[in-house]
Amino acid sequence: MEKHLGKLFYRLSRLSPEDQLPLRRKPRAKVYANPLETQALPPFQEGGPPLFRALARLQPLLPEVGSALSLKDLSQVLYPLAEREGRRGFPSAGEAYPLEAYLVVFRVEGVFPGVYHYFPKEHQLFQISAKAEASGWSRALLDLPLDKAAALLVLTLVPERSEALFGIRGYRYALLEAGYAMGLALLCAVGQGLAAYPAETFYDEAVARLLGLPEGEYPGVVLVLGR
Repeated sequence: MEKHLGKLFYRLSRLSPEDQLPLRRKPRAKVYANPLETQALPPFQEGGPPLFRALARLQPLLPEVGSALSLKDLSQVLYPLAEREGRRGFPSAGEAYPLEAYLVVFRVEGVFPGVYHYFPKEHQLFQISAKAEASGWSRALLDLPLDKAAALLVLTLVPERSEALFGIRGYRYALLEAGYAMGLALLCAVGQGLAAYPAETFYDEAVARLLGLPEGEYPGVVLVLGR
């Protein structure tokens, strides 16, 4: 029996094909019935700086057109993950950076299909596998339709990097960091007019096998990209 609490959490929370999700009714949001006072906010303005225009369109959408992406598209999506002056574009407790990023290329102009590891220091992609089968990835993502997807951005966690600084709490920081980074990548995709869908539910061992992950590196979230 695993005694390490962080590793035990990841083991117990992983999903396999034989597992079933509860899929009960959605929980209600917290509402205070008797607040001391209420204050209405001004209506959200969809104009203004480009950031707010992108926020107005921010919603998870699967690709519908099925056309290829360009390298420029990918570069912009990966921009928040890039290292600039020793830091990346998202918060990291203690600057431990327990995240790794992989790009699964199906249809990208001028790029061979396959699996690529993202190297943030040089903002480069290193191909580690020539295999990129949409059908296999679809099964790993609980039969999510990927026939029109151009690429997948997969963030994985190496929580021991954070654990070295913060102990067992580092596992919490690794999960938070995945949320920071994926939110920014999603915003960059939508800001360019791309379709982007964050898939948080998947068969962990299947994704790990498709990426060839070593022990101690865990799938975190998959962003489906396309048009």
